[in-house]
Amino acid sequence: MIKFAIPLILLIVLFILVRRNLLRIDHFFPLFAAIVMLGFAANSDFFIDSLAGGLGIKYAPLAIILLGLFIILALVTILAIVVTQLRQNQIALIRRLAQLELDSQELRRLDDASEK
Repeated sequence: MIKFAIPLILLIVLFILVRRNLLRIDHFFPLFAAIVMLGFAANSDFFIDSLAGGLGIKYAPLAIILLGLFIILALVTILAIVVTQLRQNQIALIRRLAQLELDSQELRRLDDASEK
């Protein structure tokens, strides 16, 4: 019973985070779905033995650990891409704000010069 409760709880937490807009579904849902499915699949001896045989691993539980590490690596890669995009957007916004400030100062200077 506990074997199925942990992936189910993880799935419920995921849906709560998505529902409250704390998690962007387009970036993370496929990976979290993979983690939940891995949680259910890890309870199947046939899946574990087949995965280990396909990967050429002699100790079958290591195949699940390897697959879990692959999912974590994919999640970290996606996070790095998202952070990089956010940083680039932030730099572009700062440049635009600086340009608008310079334009505003130039207009004030021209306005002051025309009044005198």
